Amino acid sequence: MTSQQKQNTGDRLAALRGELQARGLDGFIIPHDDEFQSEYLPPSAERLAWVTGFTGSAGIAAVLKDKAVAMTDGRYTLQIAREVESSLFATANMMETSAGEWIASNAVAGAKIGYDPRLHTESDFKQMQRVLKAKKIELVPVDSNPVDAVWAARPAPPATTVTLFPESIAGRSAADKRGIVAKGVNDNGAAAVVLAEAVSVAWLLNIRGKDIDFNPLALSYAIVHDNGEVDWFIDGARVPADVRQALGNQVVVRAPADLEKVLGALAARAKTDDKPVMIDSGRAPVWFSNILKKQGAEVLHAEDPCLIPRACKTAQEQQAMINAHVRDGVAMVRFLKWLDEEAPKGGLTEMDVADRLESFRRMDPACLDLSFDTIAGWAENGAVIHYKASADTNKTITPPGMLLLDSGAQYLEGTTDITRTLAVGELKGPQAVNMKRDFTLVLKGHIGVAKARFPEGATGGQIDGMARAALWGMNKDYDHGTGHGVGCYLGVHEEAATITPRGARSFKAGMVISNEPGFYKKDAYGIRIESLVLVKEDGVREGSSKKMLAFDTITMCPIDQRLIEPDLLDIADIEWLNAYHEKVYQTLSPHLSAAENQWLLQATAPLKKNQGLNPGALPVISPAPVIA
Repeated sequence: MTSQQKQNTGDRLAALRGELQARGLDGFIIPHDDEFQSEYLPPSAERLAWVTGFTGSAGIAAVLKDKAVAMTDGRYTLQIAREVESSLFATANMMETSAGEWIASNAVAGAKIGYDPRLHTESDFKQMQRVLKAKKIELVPVDSNPVDAVWAARPAPPATTVTLFPESIAGRSAADKRGIVAKGVNDNGAAAVVLAEAVSVAWLLNIRGKDIDFNPLALSYAIVHDNGEVDWFIDGARVPADVRQALGNQVVVRAPADLEKVLGALAARAKTDDKPVMIDSGRAPVWFSNILKKQGAEVLHAEDPCLIPRACKTAQEQQAMINAHVRDGVAMVRFLKWLDEEAPKGGLTEMDVADRLESFRRMDPACLDLSFDTIAGWAENGAVIHYKASADTNKTITPPGMLLLDSGAQYLEGTTDITRTLAVGELKGPQAVNMKRDFTLVLKGHIGVAKARFPEGATGGQIDGMARAALWGMNKDYDHGTGHGVGCYLGVHEEAATITPRGARSFKAGMVISNEPGFYKKDAYGIRIESLVLVKEDGVREGSSKKMLAFDTITMCPIDQRLIEPDLLDIADIEWLNAYHEKVYQTLSPHLSAAENQWLLQATAPLKKNQGLNPGALPVISPAPVIA
């Protein structure tokens, strides 16, 4: 952090404390989340970054009169230490210590700690309340956010025009989806459900927007009633005639300023009908429950009924996602060929690499955006799990070494997310031995997940150990999950089943999940291998009617065989890798030039145990999807 940045942060912290004192508050909690629980935020909602300087996508801060803390999870521990001024903020891993626990240990008994009820889910709020109540510390809701009051140049909230998502890709009409959600409302005996996450509103109405980078969302709320009618809270000027016509008169566009009034009317109707109002307490701001309860309504805490239907892609969405990965694979091969030619010369920087990869993706007019900031980490920067190169950190690639490249794109057909760890230059010596060993251990975990077959009902917690077993055998591990859900031209991080030690949701056919084990040697290098897999049915368990499921890898891009130590792989691992590379070659080659095909042929050459790379003819497999 520069001296100017330190001064700016210090001035902002002082201004916030002054505002808190004026309001009679002894502290304030600043989550990363916005009003819609978004992962990526519009500039107007970057309150955590504005106050603390921390720019990661997960975190929380607590500011007291004389102390402050900024917290994040294991993905950003190195980044937060670099970005946050240690003389102003302590830092902590929020997976080990919660914000509530930190406040309980550092605030005096009787302290009044402010919170913005539009930014905290009810479940998070109740967890903090339990911890602080035991210490006689009071949580006080604020009507307006004190950070906004002192943020003089705060950007205006986004107001982009809403567009339709094609029903031909969605596989269901908005009316069909309203029926699915209304059934969930009626099955729970409720009057309505409040949808507080913009991603659920986008899925429900088959609409998209450009309110935030990377996620094609229009930030808005919706109420779905038991008869399938919807109140949609968004500035009407943002909704063009074609969208209104497609949605019909059962979707009423209402001004956001009318939300509290409409909630009051809903509460009155629900009370009259003796029905509760459904809210997902883990995904909706506590503000909604407060308003409904204040008006006398019963609140039923139930999971967002859009979540599972959104995660289980329709047949049309599945094919669209496959097609998107063909497009992305073509861009990746063109980029990797360029990188192999240019990087060994030296002189390229991490930012050069990220920019060039984006340019290859945008050669395809179907690429509408990236799905997140590209992570291009050279050498020790690769060990920063969610690294983003900046002017201060931008390394020059000086061979030999390893480059970790995590990237993705938003195509109208689907969302991609891919990580490849790449050799640059000829790796030699003891460090090279360590790199190849660790890369191969990660690869074994990646293959273990990719090959997994399991009965319906299996969870991510049961699969996660397959990714870590080889690393555990060498006393190694990684501090992030192995897999997350991915949307269809929606969020790159979607709440399907997750592959984590605590993953409790069961896999269902049609889900798209990442497979991304890794290993990070601090101050040396980082390794991650990530592809997306489609959950598919794969037979029936013997002696039972229970379906078996499996993962089908849909990411189409070679894995760098120069980093593999073949003797650490068993025959089944090599067979999987060779079959995958066959599929990559056969799928992508029809869309590439002769020179690009020659590069891909070498990159996907069969690997043989004890013999290293063995270029040769590739057998023909099923035809590739055609890029329109």
